[in-house]
Amino acid sequence: MLRAALLVVSALTTGVTVGRKAISGAINKKKKSIIEQAAKDARHRIRGHAEEYLRESIATFVTTVFVKAMMLMAAWLGYRLDLYNHTIFSIAVIVLIVIFLIRDVIVTFPSARFVVSKLHDYGWRPRKAVSEVVAATVFEQVLAEAKGMETGRTTKIMMALGGHKMDDMTQEIAREVAGIARETSWHDLRPFILAAASKFIVLSALYSVFAFILVRTA
Repeated sequence: MLRAALLVVSALTTGVTVGRKAISGAINKKKKSIIEQAAKDARHRIRGHAEEYLRESIATFVTTVFVKAMMLMAAWLGYRLDLYNHTIFSIAVIVLIVIFLIRDVIVTFPSARFVVSKLHDYGWRPRKAVSEVVAATVFEQVLAEAKGMETGRTTKIMMALGGHKMDDMTQEIAREVAGIARETSWHDLRPFILAAASKFIVLSALYSVFAFILVRTA
């Protein structure tokens, strides 16, 4: 009788083990699909944010440069129309340039401090800093979105039968997606970084040439 009971328990245990492996395999397959799709969405979102940020930054920079140029032009026209002498014109230009510099420092300080702190954290390696910042951001976003999703009772039961916990699964998916973002972020963001740098350099050079010509012709 005891031997028969042990055989029954052994058979039931084997069946549960086989079933659990099948469920776990299905869950892992679904998890892989979720990670791949989430990584694609994250990369698309990263590129979209970069493009939007670049567009807004360039628009703001162009507006600022235009306003600066118009203020210098107004000072130059006042001098040319003999509203004041060259000394007053020179003082006006110096005051305007000082105001421009103070304004630029105030506006760029928060961003500059953030960039410097991240570069310092990652050994002054821009590529590493960008990758880690993007990975951290993606991890937090994926984790928040995953936790915000409603999980049905059936899903919870299947997860339990497959030997998985929902919180552990969520953390694992977020880490995997963040890892993919870390590896691909520089490739995704490099075109936007180079485009932004080149446009800012060109516009700054044009503005500098304009200001130099304006002062030299006074």
